[in-house]
This record gives sequence, structure tokens and C-alpha cells, in this order.
Amino acid sequence: MHWAFYYTGRFLQLLGMSILLFAIVNAGPLGPSPRTFAGGVALFIIGWVLLRPTMHK
Repeated sequence: MHWAFYYTGRFLQLLGMSILLFAIVNAGPLGPSPRTFAGGVALFIIGWVLLRPTMHK
């Protein structure tokens, strides 16, 4: 069952990084959208939290 948490965590990390990259690349003169940027950071952190228990075993 640990593999499900591992792959879900990795997927969320990749999704979060892609959202962050999208927000930075499409940023206008005022910078990236705070809501999009926060969503990417939140997904990355949720993925990291899911991955932590699987990496210790």
C-alpha cells in the first residue's frame, strides 16, 4: 500500500511544479497570479507530506 502513497505524492509534486512553472512563465508585469502560485505550492507540499512516511522505510 505504500506504493500508492508514493506515486500519488510524486504525481502531486509534479503537478504542483508544473502549475508553478505555468504561473511564472505566464506572469505579466505585476508578477504571477497569487492564487495560482499558492495552489502550486499547496499541491507540492501535500505531495511532500504524502511522500515522507514512504521514504523512511
